[in-house]
Amino acid sequence: MPRKFFAVSIALFVAATGAGAQQPGTAGEKRPKLQVLKELPESQLFLEMNLVATSLGVRCDHCHVQATPDFNKTPSNVGGWVWDRDDKPAKAKAREMMRMVVELNARFKGEARVTCYTCHRGSLLPVHKPPLPPPAGAAVTPAPPVLPSADRVWASYVSAVGQVDSATRNTATVISGWDDRPEGRYAKVEIIIAGADRYRASVSTPDSTTIQALDGDTAWVAVKDRVQRLSSSDLGRVRRIAMRYRPLRERPVDLKVVGIERLADGDAYVATAKIDPITTQTLYFDIATGLLRREMITTETMLLPLMDQVDYEDYRDVDGVKMPFRIRTSDGAPYDTLTRTFLQIRRNVPVDDAQFKPPAAAEKR
Repeated sequence: MPRKFFAVSIALFVAATGAGAQQPGTAGEKRPKLQVLKELPESQLFLEMNLVATSLGVRCDHCHVQATPDFNKTPSNVGGWVWDRDDKPAKAKAREMMRMVVELNARFKGEARVTCYTCHRGSLLPVHKPPLPPPAGAAVTPAPPVLPSADRVWASYVSAVGQVDSATRNTATVISGWDDRPEGRYAKVEIIIAGADRYRASVSTPDSTTIQALDGDTAWVAVKDRVQRLSSSDLGRVRRIAMRYRPLRERPVDLKVVGIERLADGDAYVATAKIDPITTQTLYFDIATGLLRREMITTETMLLPLMDQVDYEDYRDVDGVKMPFRIRTSDGAPYDTLTRTFLQIRRNVPVDDAQFKPPAAAEKR
């Protein structure tokens, strides 16, 4: 298979569900040689390790042995890893540092206040000195910015998006374009959004098509001839994915504006809301336009918070409504970084409700 194409599998759904996705079982149950992260859910282990590597500016081979790589695959996916081997001194050092982080956070009642990135900042050598010379200006702590209320920021956002009329029954918004990933992997993508609770995303390569869908309280994913009805624990995550493609978000109940942050091309109001005790949603609203520019879902763990970031770019007018024609997602793993560039967005397109329903043979995961 040419390198420019990638084989779509069930892993596509797992990557798309975000950092918070959890499945039964701890990492220690499956990996008896694991020492520090035994209690971490197995589904979080590789996401966590990718963030550790990024925090230190290294890759997996800094600590782990790659005994039998397959160089016919793409560079980030050559495989051959023997994760439980302890040949490299760096692995023992990493365990020592992880224990230190866990012990430090115990001082904060278990909250993840200290992480690998706190000191390393993307470098193998930790940063422990402030830069010199100090910033110019008077030695006075700047006053905190005056922040608008959440009501005001949300009203500006709604106004910026435009008048989103209730869709007529049996019609939908259809979004089509390209799904691009690192190392030349790409596919065609079509997303269908109908109402508040129906969603279907099809990602197609010359070899196969993966479908992820939501129909009310039912979520499912299909890869080639295999169809799985997803468990209830995945439902909320699929709903959040579907929300990315709707013109207007649902307002979180406890949304509050907490600051201002500089993005690539302008400042944004930062607003947060709790999804559950360990998961926070952070929304970034462009100060100049009012539009949503970034969304972050952060899930606390015993070592590093897992993050799922979505950036919304290239807003255009679609029948009086502003919609992004480019969406970028990242969970901290370079191989998972995804850019979807849309060539066409059509609203109020006739659609058959049957497209959202799982095939009768779907099995529950």
